[in-house]
Amino acid sequence: MGEASLSSLVVELFTTIQLLTGYPVPETAPEIHIVPHAVIEEKICRSQCRRIKAFYHPDWGVYVDDSLDLSGDAFARSILLHELVHHVQRVAGAYEMRPESCERRNAEEREAYQVQNKYLATIGDSRRIPAGALMGPCRN
Repeated sequence: MGEASLSSLVVELFTTIQLLTGYPVPETAPEIHIVPHAVIEEKICRSQCRRIKAFYHPDWGVYVDDSLDLSGDAFARSILLHELVHHVQRVAGAYEMRPESCERRNAEEREAYQVQNKYLATIGDSRRIPAGALMGPCRN
């Protein structure tokens, strides 16, 4: 996917996030890095992590596995949308009143999965993410 097409997709996904959540479209988008899976593993995994296809980091931007077909696969686009939700959450300060913790991360993830699933439903894609199954329990 070319840079212009990717930029256009990001604008479209931010608009969708605004419509689904009410969050404002952020003034600036995070950097989007389309990278080999090995880069994702190097950046955030302690070992191999085949299930992780993308992630958001406030300082680095969004990293997306280059095996995802963002232009041809709606589910792949939903993965990028999920990561953009995290950027919007941070810019809007949605969870800043909660102390940084496992519960906060789970709340952010839960919302991002809910938005991702709403997006998939809206575009008529029957695939869904079972959000609760992907979040670990928090230890006190």
